[in-house]
Amino acid sequence: MRYTPTQSLLTTLALFVLVLVSAGSTAGQQIGKDVDNILSLRERAELMQKWWEWRRENVIPDIMREQGVDMWIVRDNEGELFFNNESPVYVSLLPANYEGMTLASQHERPGSQRTPWFLAFYDNGSEIEYIEPHTYEDITAMVAGRDPQVIAIADFDNDRMLAALGAEYAARAVSSWTIGVRWLETMTPEQISVYRHVQGVANEIIAEGFSNSVITPDVTTTDDLNWWFRHRMLELGLEYENHPSIVVQRRPELIAKYDDPPEYFRRGRTSNGKNVTIRRGDVVSCDTDIMLLGLTTDSHQHAYVLLEGESDVPEAMKEGLRKVNRIQDLFAKEFVLGRTGKEIVEAAEAIVPEEGIIETELGFHPPPTFNRRYLVGGFMFPTKPYVAGMTSGEGYYPTSIVGNHHKLYVDTLYAFEPHTRVAVPGWGPEGIELGIGQITVMTPDGLRYLDRPQESEWHVIK
Repeated sequence: MRYTPTQSLLTTLALFVLVLVSAGSTAGQQIGKDVDNILSLRERAELMQKWWEWRRENVIPDIMREQGVDMWIVRDNEGELFFNNESPVYVSLLPANYEGMTLASQHERPGSQRTPWFLAFYDNGSEIEYIEPHTYEDITAMVAGRDPQVIAIADFDNDRMLAALGAEYAARAVSSWTIGVRWLETMTPEQISVYRHVQGVANEIIAEGFSNSVITPDVTTTDDLNWWFRHRMLELGLEYENHPSIVVQRRPELIAKYDDPPEYFRRGRTSNGKNVTIRRGDVVSCDTDIMLLGLTTDSHQHAYVLLEGESDVPEAMKEGLRKVNRIQDLFAKEFVLGRTGKEIVEAAEAIVPEEGIIETELGFHPPPTFNRRYLVGGFMFPTKPYVAGMTSGEGYYPTSIVGNHHKLYVDTLYAFEPHTRVAVPGWGPEGIELGIGQITVMTPDGLRYLDRPQESEWHVIK
């Protein structure tokens, strides 16, 4: 993809990177520094808008030519195609100023929102022309005047669109589903770079929560920790997609020892919503996220609470973590450009686990993304997160724009979260479930982790 950001974007990013670098470069010096360098709301809006402008200028021509489309028409009522997810393709393409405020339509429209009914992009061979048809009659004239050879339109409830195109041009229409997903999933080089910072913020919040500054063994409950994460994110001015999930895993002998209901522990593990006291010898696990700069993390990490007399995590548990990371690395190698989600999963099913791996669920999905589009009239488009791209599951959520048939492209991001049970002495036949969730990016050289957590070390609670 071409790389021609504006000078203002380069200046903003240079200042942003300078702040990060000046905070320290070694792993030890970096602790807490990403949290300290969260941009203000105003700076976030300005940076996100610059990213949007770059993507409009660079991503749209690339994906239109990639998909062999010379005209793309977007309706404001394509939402049903995306399962009532407020038509994220349409919302994400609306012109806006640096504050993310939607610019008024060039046409009059009843009501104070004044947004266009249609957005259109036409590749005239030298540039992408932006057009705002006001009516279906305008679309008829627009098409006749430009004679596009391939027209991408929504294939949901499109009878009026096909009629407006007329028989000749309707025969040239193709579904806009793939091109819409390609627009939503393709990141700028700067977004990918800054995603490392966003993941770093998430990692530091988890490291703080998984410490004795927050957890007192035999006192703190899973609900206490769950709400601590919510309050910490609130203090930092961060949004989030989900209420954090905090669960514990416990040795069979300790399940019988403590007074937490034994039925709370299925395969030695509680489920989200079951409140128990965090005990010595427990493995505490989280599934949480933050939303920053339109980017969302999806983090699964684990802490060990030392037993009385222990000064470190047992070696068998350390080796279990290493085994989990090794099988993740094998799974990551199956991410090959051009493969579909289905093909990746099928290839990964041939991986032979090393001794001690009880089972592995090789999961991944695009990380949720959210839009910021405010209207001049005071309204705000919903910022409901969406996921775009390919996934290992059949319909990640009813509001997702995902499919196992979609191909893997460069500059796309994934929440990479295989869940693996590993055998550890003393933990019974179920072992310990260690799903290490993190954000990854697809590059020409393969899948790359962004600020990979717990590559070799446990979080430790004394």
